[in-house]
Amino acid sequence: MKPQTPWITFSILLLTLPVFSDVPPRLPDPDGQPGDATKPVKVYILAGQSNMVGMGALSGAKNIYDGVYLSSDPAVPTGPFQIYQVGNYNILPLQVFGPDGTSTEKPVANGWLEVPRGGVYQLHCGFGDHSNCVMRLDGNEVYRRDAGSAPVKQEVTLEPGKRYAFQLSGFSGAPPRFWMQKTDLLGNGDLESVVKRDGKFPWLVDQDGNWTVRNDVYFQEARLAKDGQGSPLSATSNGNTLGPELGFGHVMGTFHDEQVLLIKTAQGNRSLGFDFRPPSSGRTDPDSEFESAEYRLMVEGVRKTLENIDKVVPGYQGQGYEIAGFAWFQGHKDSFDEQSIADYEKNLVNLIDDVRQEFKQPKLPVVVATVGFGGQNMQDKFLKILQAQMAVGDEKQHPGYDGTVTSVDTRSFWREVDESPKGEDYHYNRNAETYLLIGDALGRAMVRLQGGTAKSLPQPARPKRIAKQPTAEPTDEQKAIGQKALRPIILDGIAASYVANPRYQKALQAEAAGQRPTRANQFLRGSMYGLVNCYRTAGIDDYEWRPFGPDFDDVQWNYYSFDPPETLPIEKGNRYRKVTYPSPMANWFAADFDATQAGWKHGGQPFGQLDGKLAPLSETCNAAFCRCGEKPESLWENEILLVRGTFDLPPLKEGHRYRIVVGGSAHVNSGEGFAIYVNGELLAESNTGVAVRQGGQPRGAHIYDDFLPEFQSGKVTIAATSFLRYNHPRRGIQPPRGHFSLLLEEQKIPPAAKIK
Repeated sequence: MKPQTPWITFSILLLTLPVFSDVPPRLPDPDGQPGDATKPVKVYILAGQSNMVGMGALSGAKNIYDGVYLSSDPAVPTGPFQIYQVGNYNILPLQVFGPDGTSTEKPVANGWLEVPRGGVYQLHCGFGDHSNCVMRLDGNEVYRRDAGSAPVKQEVTLEPGKRYAFQLSGFSGAPPRFWMQKTDLLGNGDLESVVKRDGKFPWLVDQDGNWTVRNDVYFQEARLAKDGQGSPLSATSNGNTLGPELGFGHVMGTFHDEQVLLIKTAQGNRSLGFDFRPPSSGRTDPDSEFESAEYRLMVEGVRKTLENIDKVVPGYQGQGYEIAGFAWFQGHKDSFDEQSIADYEKNLVNLIDDVRQEFKQPKLPVVVATVGFGGQNMQDKFLKILQAQMAVGDEKQHPGYDGTVTSVDTRSFWREVDESPKGEDYHYNRNAETYLLIGDALGRAMVRLQGGTAKSLPQPARPKRIAKQPTAEPTDEQKAIGQKALRPIILDGIAASYVANPRYQKALQAEAAGQRPTRANQFLRGSMYGLVNCYRTAGIDDYEWRPFGPDFDDVQWNYYSFDPPETLPIEKGNRYRKVTYPSPMANWFAADFDATQAGWKHGGQPFGQLDGKLAPLSETCNAAFCRCGEKPESLWENEILLVRGTFDLPPLKEGHRYRIVVGGSAHVNSGEGFAIYVNGELLAESNTGVAVRQGGQPRGAHIYDDFLPEFQSGKVTIAATSFLRYNHPRRGIQPPRGHFSLLLEEQKIPPAAKIK
């Protein structure tokens, strides 16, 4: 037999050595083939809280802004309204020939502009009567408004950093300033836009635009889905959201030629110091069924999955499995407890050691993703968690973990709100790119722990965020100049878009017409508030709410307080309820009720008490509609307060609307329900106080068109009731407190709100 040549012998030797695939920066496209079923399945455990569960948006991102506007007016305050650069206007005479051949000279203005961000824009010139002109950009007409006509605007696509020459003509007097509206406000940061629109992570989509599938990597959700749920790894494996598993799985599938199984055992709002508390950390509350429960459920989920691996992994041939690594991504909930922050490093070490012992893998490779909230501008409480997480992966601080544990700093993967689908900082603003980058980095770190080579995914430099420097408060004159310069954008741009927006248009028209809404609401800020806020920002206060009629603080009210026979434990909130009134007060709200004969007192508002004393409820509140920072005038002695008064009112005005504001209970977790009667008829009622995240708005009742006749006679009786509060939802029982006042207001309706 002919002897083997040296190169043949060398090739045979190579086949007997372990194969480690290099992981390139750009991952290869999945080939659709299953992994090698002759070798044990590589199993990876992914654990943590909600961000390991996965909160990255798959699709449906909408731009967080309703409009983006730029101005050429140098008087506009420095900030996002300004165009990056606008060349000075060069005013030149333009010779114009009439039909008879005679010529006249009209001015034109030339200049150049740059925009800070590329996209599609509309240009608008001037404001009001000074908006009749023509504008050309690089020789093309983009705006024209002739006297008595509506403006005609053409959309243009502009690039950042490029100079565009403009010319203004057809104006009289000084050349008008122009402003621009960006119209292509696409959603950002979901997987659809990141991959299919922006072209990132090309291995996630095939040539037909469909999501790729890795048949060599199987994803199993073993915590939230009953009896587990899995699929070959793809963008939709986690449902409508994604976590780090997608990036991690693509890296590990590239690295291994074996079948890969990802077991995710994660649950939202869970802390390492309590819910995931590892056995080696001991118990702080041995009687609690919840302490350490998440750790036990994690182990249970992994074991159940592995016991059924033949039913979980497609094409499994009994080759066995190897628990090859553990990935941890968590930390948000621990940041709210000082002890959990202080113990985080110790607890994470115990978690790693206990997982290794549980699965009999003393050198199990472990990768830890740090918290990354806020990026380089991270809050101190999160920074302490990050430092603890990084310390565990530092071989100098934990030499026993050298070569087996590593930490990944995720701060550079943070994306801001305007780059993201949603403003949820605790869920990384739902940004799919963030979750992909974290998973990818965890995977490459795991490859290195296992002796492979993995180059990092190239990342373009992130823009540096410059800390705001303290500046002097602008003077009233400077504010007025800035507001005037912003008026064209605010009124012709923002306000006009707001009124035309289908989300607000119908409600605005109904509010302007005084129509009663289908669903009653104790809070008074409807869609009109947004429109009035536009005028306010432009320095126009014509449409603000103002007091109407007599000053309710200058009159003596009839009032009475009592404890009803229908008791309610003081720890219970929402105390407004049906009660039995003292005899003969069943019709205390009626127009002909005689309060003096019934023994009521006389006093001024506000009515209130704090632990039985005349004292303000708040040391910081200065809201004019709330007034709970004021000391009450009259003592509200018992649980239920009844007040009433009769007033001579001036005639109601056309083009205005009216409301009664209930003061003293507008903050979160303050105040109770109320009822307001006009001439004996129920105007409005709320059977709840102010719950979490609903505070800071005026409460009370609008006077809708069906109630306007009650005010036409000029003499009106107003009666109202409310209840003391004895508890706080989080702090429990507290001294009795209450604060109550009424205010009658009117508002001139902005003309724009009436447009149909």
